[in-house]
Formats: sequence, structure tokens, C-alpha cells
Amino acid sequence: MEIKTCEQYVLAQLFDQQDENDMLNRELKHRDERIDELAGQMKTIEAVHDSPMQEAIRKAGRDALMSHCTGYACEVTDGETFEDWCLENVRKYYPPEGISVHAFIKEFEPELRAKYDKQAAEARE
Repeated sequence: MEIKTCEQYVLAQLFDQQDENDMLNRELKHRDERIDELAGQMKTIEAVHDSPMQEAIRKAGRDALMSHCTGYACEVTDGETFEDWCLENVRKYYPPEGISVHAFIKEFEPELRAKYDKQAAEARE
């Protein structure tokens, strides 16, 4: 269709915009469906990760890694800070490949802190 008048030009522009709007609405609907699908997958994954069995597996893994990468007899000396004790305790062993000593200490700080506090209390007695 050849455009001869201003009205025809405006109508052509309007139809083009309507086509683009329809295409964007279809794309938006497709993305909303994909979001719903991914949200459902996330709920499934969260349910699996929150299961008692998965929690037990994670705890056993953390405990095994903690015992593998730290010393049993690393006593706290008088005036030794938590940070120094951790470095001394973890450097004797090898964290898994790709995990630095500092990253290991940061991740396992609660467990290391409990061990440090226990040994520090024993050293004071």
C-alpha cells in the first residue's frame, strides 16, 4: 500500500507499533512462563536441600573436611590470637584444591572458634 496522505502515514505507523506491541507482549508472556518454570525448579531444589538427609550429608561433609584440614593437637599458647592459631592450625594441612587457607578459615570460623575457645580454656586451667 502506497502512502499518499498524512492519515495513511499515521495509520501505517499505528499498525507497525501495534505489531511491535503484540510481539513484545508475546515475548513477555513467554518470559513470565519461563520465570514460573524456574521458580518451580527452585522450590524443588530448595525442598531437596532442606531435607533432613541433605542436612545430614552437609554436616557430615563439613565435619570431615574440618577434621581433614585442621590439627587435633594444636594447642593454644599463652597470648596467641585466634587468627594466629587458625593460620598455624590450618597451614599444617592441605585445604581442598582451589580453596585458600584464609578462605577455609573464613568458611569454618564457627567450628574453629569453638575449638580455639575450648583449647584456650583448657590452657588456662
